[in-house]
Amino acid sequence: MTLDVRSLWIASALSAFALGTLVLIVRKNYPQYLARELAVWGAAYLSLGFGFGFLFTQPWAGEAVFRVLAPTLIVLGISLSYRAITELKRQPTLAAWLVGPPLLVFAECILFTVAKPNHTVELFIFNIVNLVLLIRISGALMRKEGNHKPFIDTLAGFSYAALAVLVFIVILDFLLKGHTAASFHVRPPHTIYMGVLAIVAEGMLFSLFLLIVGERLNRDLKVQATHDPLTGLYNRRAFEEIAVHEISGCERTGSPLAIAMFDIDHFKQINDQYGHSAGDSVLKAAADVLTHSMRDEDFLCRWGGEEFCALLPRASREQVQEVAQRVLQAFRDADIQVRGKKIPITVSIGVASSDGASRPFLGLVEAADAALYRVKQNGRNGFAYA
Repeated sequence: MTLDVRSLWIASALSAFALGTLVLIVRKNYPQYLARELAVWGAAYLSLGFGFGFLFTQPWAGEAVFRVLAPTLIVLGISLSYRAITELKRQPTLAAWLVGPPLLVFAECILFTVAKPNHTVELFIFNIVNLVLLIRISGALMRKEGNHKPFIDTLAGFSYAALAVLVFIVILDFLLKGHTAASFHVRPPHTIYMGVLAIVAEGMLFSLFLLIVGERLNRDLKVQATHDPLTGLYNRRAFEEIAVHEISGCERTGSPLAIAMFDIDHFKQINDQYGHSAGDSVLKAAADVLTHSMRDEDFLCRWGGEEFCALLPRASREQVQEVAQRVLQAFRDADIQVRGKKIPITVSIGVASSDGASRPFLGLVEAADAALYRVKQNGRNGFAYA
């Protein structure tokens, strides 16, 4: 029995057109930084749709469209998918991976369609390029983001890996037979099955990508709700929730805990002399210095204005003193510049410790604030215990 694959191509084209158009419509409901990746993803599906559509036009459009334009557009769609995924995951990638594969396929299709007609070699190279792109997409999706590997990303990565296996089977079939079937009539039923699987994968990967975008959006919204937008540190509300939880744990175990308040000295003068944009730059630089001076288990927040607050769980007085001295020295060594001019920045530090006793969070903050005030009264650029 002879099986006709034209129905698979037209089904793939229609589904790709529909999905690409849908992405371009729904992207308007997302923040700009996600809408950009969705636009690339939508363009990828439209390119795939045109590619499969041109495959269907062979009887009246001619060999050039069928054997040159269609494969090039399909590879372009996969390259755009790779670009959308790497941008979404904030992975650096060369622009050559966007334009290189389509140009390579276009060149080899011209060569083996017009100059040296050889359909088998043409399809072999086409599938090799697809295989490389699918493997790279799978690897990009399975790569960790810091210490986090989202489950949806991993699932999508395995899906692309499965597609890569299908393409590898096609390549292996070429190698074993030394040729490929002609025209639309493909006798081996497994080729039809793989075509159906490709259509199913097309819809599944579309859904997975939207889930990946949704996961990023939820994660970003959570960060926005718990972190200060300028410095990237915890905001006051999130910090207070963490502090209450940590204090409760230290009370149960009898472990010490400390609260440290940091205030940038003469910050108002920086704003008055250089402007508020310079003040924002100093705050971000100060947050970076503090972050690198804390212990791994410490929590740091922007308390308000030029004040920062740190929670040091299970920290003895000696450990707190080491952290405070490290912070003071780090600010002395910091190269904080505004408009090309280095600005010497110092901080005043007030510390309050529970020493294993039961003390409320706000009580510790007030005690640390009182100690901070004493440091300011005594000339700043130092630290004091409550």
